[in-house]
Amino acid sequence: MKKLFLCFALILSLLFTGCSLFSFNDSESYAMTIDGEKISVGEFSVYLYEQKATFEQTGGTDIWETDFNGTPAADVAKENAYNSIIYVKTACKNAKGIGVSLTDEDKAEAESLAEETLEKMNAEYIASVGLSSEQTAEIMEEIILHQKVMESVTKTFLLSEADYSAYIDDYQAENPDDDTPRAYLESSMREAYIKGKKDEIYKEQIKSWAEDTVVEKNEAVWAEIDITVL
Repeated sequence: MKKLFLCFALILSLLFTGCSLFSFNDSESYAMTIDGEKISVGEFSVYLYEQKATFEQTGGTDIWETDFNGTPAADVAKENAYNSIIYVKTACKNAKGIGVSLTDEDKAEAESLAEETLEKMNAEYIASVGLSSEQTAEIMEEIILHQKVMESVTKTFLLSEADYSAYIDDYQAENPDDDTPRAYLESSMREAYIKGKKDEIYKEQIKSWAEDTVVEKNEAVWAEIDITVL
């Protein structure tokens, strides 16, 4: 379950411009809504921090000076966190229908992950957004449940060797300067190929489940969330 941190946005130690932490008004202290459910800034922060950590691990702290197709890296990270929450909430809403639930071991793991998360977050920030250990454990339970739903939805996937061979053919045709032996390519690219196919299956399932889901950002608060100032 420790690998959940690598797959989904999990933690945030987020500061805002100025000498003190941003103070959210209680009446506007949510970042977004999903079918009317308010996602607090604290909950959003749990997802956003791992985006920040992942971006900086990949591109260093200078990553925030980079644009992706004209969109600032900070905005891309926020959108990734936003989409991650939609995925998790949608999966949890449909988990019971496909026979997926949490075990006592899962719940214990969620508590452990919550403790690790809060230890990494700035204590003053945690207080400013009202993020409690109980809420953080609930967030971790939902992330673990999402992971189990994903595994359930994709467990029947079977790799077509013919399709995979055609994929390698296409790769070699598009990369004529890569002289890596075909046997090595087939071995080294297999895991990523399978993951990509499973991701496609899961995305289609989430898209189907979320077809009628209403999601809205709280624009006033959204604009104040600044991942770049730490």
